Amino acid sequence: MKKVLALVICIGIILSVPAAYAAPVGNIATPSLLKKGLVMKDEQSKWGVIAGGEVDLTWDMNLKEQADDTEYYFYGGKIGLLLMDRFIPYSILGTAKAKKQTYTDSNCKVQWETDYDFVWGVGGTALIYSTEPGKIGEGVLSIGADGRFRQSHLSIDAVVLNGAAHKSGDASLTASKYELLEWQVALEVAYQYKQIVPYVGVKYSDSDGKAQATINGNPFQVDFENKDNVGIFVGGDIVMNDYATLNIEGRFIDETALSLAGTVRF
Repeated sequence: MKKVLALVICIGIILSVPAAYAAPVGNIATPSLLKKGLVMKDEQSKWGVIAGGEVDLTWDMNLKEQADDTEYYFYGGKIGLLLMDRFIPYSILGTAKAKKQTYTDSNCKVQWETDYDFVWGVGGTALIYSTEPGKIGEGVLSIGADGRFRQSHLSIDAVVLNGAAHKSGDASLTASKYELLEWQVALEVAYQYKQIVPYVGVKYSDSDGKAQATINGNPFQVDFENKDNVGIFVGGDIVMNDYATLNIEGRFIDETALSLAGTVRF
C-alpha cells in the first residue's frame, strides 16, 4: 500500500507539469538533497555554500490593464549559505529584459521595450518537516517554504506610440523609466524517490512598479499591478550526485512561466 501511495504521488505530480508553464520557487527539499560539498566533502557537516544558475522565462506576467501578454526574461544565478541542513538564505544576481509591455493610455496605445539590465534579489528556503526514509512509500516526503524578493530597474530600448517607435536617444523621447519590484511566498510539498524529486505548491505573489515615457512633450505612465495574487507551481529535481541537482519548474494562474536551474553545494 505504501508503494502504491508513493507511486501515485510521483506520477500525479509529474503528469501535472505539462499543464503548467514554469517565477522560480525551487525545491524546498534542496537542503537535504545535497549530502556533501564539491570541495568540502564531509558528510557530517551541517553547513555549506550553495550556488547555481537560473533561467526564468515568463510569457505572461498577467498584469492588470495590459493590452498584450507582458513578457519577462531573466538570466542569472543565486548564491546562498546552507545552515543545519534545513535553511538556505540566498541572494540573486542577473540580467533581465521586458517585452510587449503594452497599455492603452488616453486613447493611445503605448508599448515599452527594454534592454537587458541588472537585476538583484534576496530570498530564503526552509525545510520545515520531512519523514524518515520508507515511512511513506520507499522515499522521503518533505514540507517547506520559500520566499523571495526581486527588483528590476531596466533601461529603455524603445517606446512605441500608436505603432511609431521612439528609440532611446531620439529627440522625441525625452524621458523614460521602467522599474519592477516582485515578491512572493510559497508553501510546497516534495517527495524524493531515489534520484527523482517532484514537488508541487501554492504561492502568493505581488508586483509593484511603473513604466514612464515622455514623447514629444506628452507624458505617459502605467502602474504595474497583478490580476491574480495566488498561483500554483509544479516541478522536479534530478539528483546528479551528492553535491549537484538539476531543476525544471512551471508556474501558472498568477503568471505563465518556465524556469530551469542547476545547484551545486561547495
